[in-house]
Order: sequence, then C-alpha cells, then structure tokens
Amino acid sequence: MSSPQAQIRSNFLLNLKQSFINFWKLAIPFLLIFILLRLVEVFVVFNLHSLAYSKTQITLIGWVYDLEWAFYTLGFLLILNTILSSIYPVATRVLIKITLTLLIVLQGGLLFYFTKMLLPLGTDLYAYSLNDIFLTIKASGELNLINVFGIVFILVLVYIVLGLGKWVPMGLNSAMVLTVICYAYLLGTDLMKNVQKERPSELESNLLANKSSYFYDQSYNYFTSNDYMYFDFFLASNTSEGVLVSKDLTETEYPFLHSNNYPDVLGPYFDEFDSLPDIVFVIVEGLGKAYSGEDAYLESFTPFLDSLSDHSLYWKNGLSTTGRTFGVLTGIFGSLPFAQKGFMDQAPNLPLHHTLLSLLKTNGYYVNYHIGADKNFDNVNFFLQYQQVDRILDMTSFDPDFEETPSKSGFSWGYPDKAMFENGMRKLPVSQNQPQISIFQTQTSHDPFLIPDEEKYFAMFEDYIKNELKISPSKVAEYTKYKNMYSSILYVDEAIKEFFEDYQKLSKYQNTIFIITGDHRLPEIPLATTIDRFHVPIMIFSPRLNTSKRMHGVTSHFEITPTLLSLLGNRFDLDLPSKVAWKGYVMDTSSVFQSKISNPLMRNKNQLVDYISGEYVLVDNQLYRLFDNMGLEPVTDVSMKEKLQSEFETYKNSNRFATGNNRIIPDSLAVYIPKN
Repeated sequence: MSSPQAQIRSNFLLNLKQSFINFWKLAIPFLLIFILLRLVEVFVVFNLHSLAYSKTQITLIGWVYDLEWAFYTLGFLLILNTILSSIYPVATRVLIKITLTLLIVLQGGLLFYFTKMLLPLGTDLYAYSLNDIFLTIKASGELNLINVFGIVFILVLVYIVLGLGKWVPMGLNSAMVLTVICYAYLLGTDLMKNVQKERPSELESNLLANKSSYFYDQSYNYFTSNDYMYFDFFLASNTSEGVLVSKDLTETEYPFLHSNNYPDVLGPYFDEFDSLPDIVFVIVEGLGKAYSGEDAYLESFTPFLDSLSDHSLYWKNGLSTTGRTFGVLTGIFGSLPFAQKGFMDQAPNLPLHHTLLSLLKTNGYYVNYHIGADKNFDNVNFFLQYQQVDRILDMTSFDPDFEETPSKSGFSWGYPDKAMFENGMRKLPVSQNQPQISIFQTQTSHDPFLIPDEEKYFAMFEDYIKNELKISPSKVAEYTKYKNMYSSILYVDEAIKEFFEDYQKLSKYQNTIFIITGDHRLPEIPLATTIDRFHVPIMIFSPRLNTSKRMHGVTSHFEITPTLLSLLGNRFDLDLPSKVAWKGYVMDTSSVFQSKISNPLMRNKNQLVDYISGEYVLVDNQLYRLFDNMGLEPVTDVSMKEKLQSEFETYKNSNRFATGNNRIIPDSLAVYIPKN
C-alpha cells in the first residue's frame, strides 16, 4: 500500500504534467491566430497602399518574425506556468488565458495603427500626454461606442477561441516536442540575425516586423535606456574648408554658443526695401517634396505653389528638422536643439534662448500667430508666450460665421485652412506703423483628412490626375488609394492661393517677404527613403526679389532664422547679439547639388536616430550617401561612419547638457529676450 507522501508526489507530478499539456493546448490557437493576423495585415496594407513588394515574401518572412515573438512570449509564460501551476493550477490557467487574449488584441490594435500610418507604434506613444493622445484618437473618429463595444466583443471572442484548444488532442510527448521547437526556434532566429548582412529598407523592415515585438522592444529601451544621462561632449570648431559658416565653439559651459558672424547670402537677390519689411510665414501641414514642385516623384499636387516658385528663391533639397509637427516652430524660428523629447516639451520651464521672433520683437516688430487648431497642443502656447508674441489666434478666436472642420466623431482639430487664413486676414492689424511678422500654420492636411466640401475636391483630384498630370490609366488606382490625402493637399494649395490674392490688396504687400515650407512629409503615403519624411520644399517669395532661382544646395529649417537675420542685419541697423546658439548655418544658394550642413534630424519625440553631415547621412547606425532630390544609397565607409557617429554623439551629449542645465545662452544675453 502506497504511503500518503507517495500519493501526494504522484498527484503533484500528474497536475504538473496536465498543466504542461493544457498550456500548449492554449498556445496552439494563440499561434494560429498570430499566423492569421499576418495574413490580415498583408491583405489590408496592400489594399490600402501601393507597395512595390511581394505579398508572398512579406507574408513568409513576416511569419518568421511573428513566430519569433509568439515563441518568445510562450517561452516566458511556460516558465511562469510551471512555477505557478503547482500552487494555483486553476488560477494559473485563467491568468495565462487572459494574458494571451490581451496580447492578441494588442497585436490587432498595433496592426490597425500600422495599416493607417505605415509606421509601427513605438516610443512616440510616450512622448505625448494622455490628453494629447485622447484628442488625436477622438479627432480621427475612432473613439466611439461602436468601436468600444467592438473591442469588448473581440476580447470575449478571442478568449472563447483560445478555450477551444482544450479539444486539441495532446499528450506529454507532443507537448515536449512543442517545447523543444519553441526554444530551438528562438535560438535559431537569434543566430540568423548575427549572420544577416544586408539590411532591408525602412519601409520593408516595418512591413516585416512583428508590431508587438517592435512596440515592446521600443518600450523596454525607453524605460531602461540611459541615453543622454552623461556629459562627455567635446568642443570642435567648425573650421574645415567649404563649410557655409565657421563656428568658434569655445564656450565649455555653453556648447552651442558661438560668434554671430553669419554671411548675408540672400542680399544679392533683393532690391532695396522701403523700410523694415513685413515677414509672413506659411507653414503647411504635411507638405512633402514627394508631391510638390519640380522633380516630385509622386507628381506635384500644388499647382499654385508651383507657379509661385517660378518667381521665388526655391530650395528643392529642403529638410524639416523633425518628422512630426512638434519641432517645426523651434526649428524654423529658433534653430534650437531638440532636448530629450522636443524643445517645447520642457515647457513651462524653457531654458533661456533666442529666436527670430524674440530678436525682431526687441527691434520693433509686432508678431502675429494664426492656427485653426488648439494653441496648447505640443505646448505651442508656452513657446509663443516666451517670445512675447503680440497676437495669438487659435481655434478659440474665430468669429461665429466660421464653421469648424467636418468631423467623424463630433470632435475636430478645429477650423479648416481657408477659414484660418480668412480669420487671420480679417483681424490682421493693417494700421500698424511698425513692421510685422505673421505666421500662418495650416492643419487640414492631417489625419483624418476631412475637408470642407470634400466632393468638390475629390472631383478636382480626379480631373487633376487625368487632365493635368495625365496619369496613365494603369496607375490611377495607385493614386486613388490616397485620394483623401492628395485632395487635402489640393485644398490647402487653393487656400494659399486665395490668401495671396487677399494679401496682395494690402499696401504693405510690396514690402513683404514670404517664407513657405512644410512641417514634414505625410507618413500615410509610403516613404521612398528614410530621409523622405524630412524632405520638404522651402520657398522665399517677395515683390522685392530682383530674380528667381532654383537652389540645389541642401538646406534645413535650422538655416532659416540665421539667414533672415543676416539679410535684415546687413540692410538695417538692428540690435543683435554678438553671440548666438543657432544649430543651423545659412541657406545654401548653390545652383548645383551639394550638402555642407551637419544637423541632427528627429523622427518623433523619442527617436533621435538620423544625422546628416555633408553628403552623408547616418540612419539607425547605417551610413548612406546623399544625392540630388534627397536620394540615398547605402555605402560602406568605416572612417566616414565613425566620423558621423562621433559628431552625432557630440550633439546628443551637448543637447542633453545645454537644455537640461539652462546652458543654451548665458544670462548676459537675456537682454535680447522681450519682457512683458
């Protein structure tokens, strides 16, 4: 007769064995659902977007990545299951089942995000406040009762489907085989990564990636990384031959501070002004060079801006400094470092700094800012208040006769661009004797791409691609997939045209400088290269121009403020500081392609992985050679790669130190910051 101890030991082993088998019975439907989700992802992505990739290849290789993530998850949960099931067998099974259910639903949510943006969700999620995220989701029209009930239904359905695994015939030997396959697969894929030499393009990598793995890896790095937590930058004067501006970076406490000796490169293109000119900025949401202007590889959808460029100084190789809107104001007006999550993320405690707005305001300018959205989004209001902007008109400043942007959910970003321009012109102080800076920032060409009278612009789109662009019938379907995006670009182009027609009626028009650029390229239309997201046109127009010119030199938003101040400082007796901390140089007026800037480029608030130096670009630690029209070609040049890596690390450490310790400019230069 067996002893009680032997019976307990036998029951323990029996329970452990059964728990082991039950785990894999849950795991099998989990694996099948992940495989099915890849098929759904490929089907949806290739139907929504025009992609020059093989569906079969993306599916098969995608499964490799999906199974790696699935087995990684199961491998961890198997260990947890083995430990806990010996104590709480029933509770452990429920816990594992709930965990697998949540992982599947989260994977589905990440897939949904990717199908719209063609960018996997990563650390950019943590760069925005809960309120900003809520507003973004609400504006997209996805936050509604139907979708909420849909998510609950899917959770319940997945939970039930996982439970069907109990009918799968499974013995101990089969469970052991699956366990060996699980850990062997993880070991094999890890070895394959070590021998893989050729890196796919960014878009292809995004298509192949398991979206859950990408999100959790990015999240882990975000919460555990010690990046920027040390200060070890070295000061290196930019005195090499051929640079646009030589910077004497000699202040150890202020790593960006240098002498204000920027040359006036725009002066030869301008006749004399009657007086200090008005300056008007038009910052266009999502205006990428890919679909605007000459050599636009997707053809140009900005007919008015194209015609205006024929009478302007036009930079075809222009770069925004960030891949999202959060950095456009600080890049254009301040040539400022990024800080850790964008300069304005430090608000309300912004470090001492100068901008075009603050310096010209101390020289007598009146400053206006107009947008149809909320001025508080991305902390824009704090930044503008620091500059002592005289007049800020946002979505709370529209007259009752204006209508908000159409909405899917009852909530919208604010007012459409035509209303924003009209509201601004209606209230622009025209009787002011002092010179003015007026900023008009559009926002209609933004997800969810809802525009007033959309049927009119859909018809305009159809007519435009057929009769103006003469798109071949075989390619019409590719463009139609992005009808909403292209129609919104046609809408904002028309809005700018009407704005110019109104502005020409003002007496100050003849003495005005207009600067037009995009904040970044739309990510919803597939990117050709990783730098494509930053490639935007930059245009300067004025009735005072004595000639027009196409510039082929690479120029970023960082260069705009130093260049304009040099023009004005050379023409007028301005009181400007002897020391500045501009990150940029001057706008390159070369007629042939060249790149003589060294600037970081920030994809989103938590991704600082791109750096341009001369005609080379470092992207995710991969070196590329830059060509005209922002073409990229991967190159192998160890010494050049090390040079860019060193420069980039120097910037990142200087950036952290200067922005974290209020070391952009010293207190002695605070006299150039306007006071209340």
